[in-house]
Amino acid sequence: MKFTNAKRQLWLATTACAGLVLSCAGAQAQSANTTELNLPPVAAISQDLAAKGIYLNANYFGEFAGNLSGGEHQGSDYADQVVAGADIDLQKLVGWQGAALHIEFTNRDGRSQGADVINNSVATQQIYGGGQTYNLTTLTLEQKLLNGMIDITAGRTELDQLTLNDPIYCHFQSNAICGQPDIMGKIINASFWPVAVWGGRVVVSPVQDWYVKAGIADNDPVDSASPHHGFDWGTGHSKGAEIPLELDYQTSFADDAYPRRYDVGVVFDRTPYTYDQFMPVSKTGYGRTMLYVQAKQMVYRPDMNSQRGLTVFGAAVFGPDSNQVADYNISAGAVYQGPMASRPADSAGFLISDTHYRGSFINELYNYRVTTLGGSQRPASSLMMMEADYDAYLTPWLDVMPNVQYIVHPDGLGSRAYPKSNLPDAFVVGLQFNVNIGGLIGLPSEN
Repeated sequence: MKFTNAKRQLWLATTACAGLVLSCAGAQAQSANTTELNLPPVAAISQDLAAKGIYLNANYFGEFAGNLSGGEHQGSDYADQVVAGADIDLQKLVGWQGAALHIEFTNRDGRSQGADVINNSVATQQIYGGGQTYNLTTLTLEQKLLNGMIDITAGRTELDQLTLNDPIYCHFQSNAICGQPDIMGKIINASFWPVAVWGGRVVVSPVQDWYVKAGIADNDPVDSASPHHGFDWGTGHSKGAEIPLELDYQTSFADDAYPRRYDVGVVFDRTPYTYDQFMPVSKTGYGRTMLYVQAKQMVYRPDMNSQRGLTVFGAAVFGPDSNQVADYNISAGAVYQGPMASRPADSAGFLISDTHYRGSFINELYNYRVTTLGGSQRPASSLMMMEADYDAYLTPWLDVMPNVQYIVHPDGLGSRAYPKSNLPDAFVVGLQFNVNIGGLIGLPSEN
């Protein structure tokens, strides 16, 4: 069988990924390597800061993705991200009870394989986006009142930190669900990490495990422009706001043998919108709404003396208005923490996400394809993305996650021109790695 250079590289990547998984599966014990760089001045300074309530952190993420078949053509891309910041306990630092300051900077680089190669609107690398540059991503003040019953956070943040999110979603390299289901941007206007706007949230916990959440996020297209890097804090360009409301029930290992989370929510978008982001035909309007439910439940524990076990999750997002690009998304998956007793920090995951485009939107695309491009095939009404992965913790500061992704009906709405006919399904191999720089150089953790 004859391969192009690109395919040969992808097969090598696939073989490396498979070898890594097999080596993990054959391991007899989880690595106890706590090797850190010997940087006494850094350790001394960070320990002194931590004693004052200032906790520094830094991470490097890298993601490779390449498709062996399908999409616009075959090829691969690499994207990376550096995150650095601090969590400051103001009670410890200056005696301000219940207060904390959160600061985070990001720098992104690289290309989007999903957009550039497959021509799909949803990325195969979840760390791509936000201008591929440096940004002040978070600068928020948090205040807890009444022994934590009320938690108020405000400052420079973004909508996806305020609603419809869960840490389990970013177990995956695909951007179909990381942060929140990707459909959010096809139903309402939204600000997405790492690009920040003015916003805040109030969380009230009237009884244990129950939370009522309300927030607001500005919609400012100037803040989304990369030249400002998150430092244009004016409000003169504001187009309105998004207002999320959520009711959340959530337990933990502290009070539940099988931790769970169930919540329902709504986001009211009071801003003007345009279809230009998703199609060659301009269409504008004002005001939309998003409804959602999400659930997460641990269903199996092989050992009640550890936190190993299988957790299943799902989310359903709906756009009830006729002026939305998509009308619903259903996402579901599972993550097995510690699939082998000898490797409790490892995890394996599976995800499937299906976005259904509104009929009126598909009709617009079909009309453009026929009248302008000379095509005749009706665009697919759904975009389905799947992923299977294995996250191997090789040291306490390094984990590597080989993964495979399959995209059914790539939508042709990536960075390339809209295609004359529907694109073939794409098979993608990926590799994500995360270097906890703070752990590597010995920065103390707040927990």
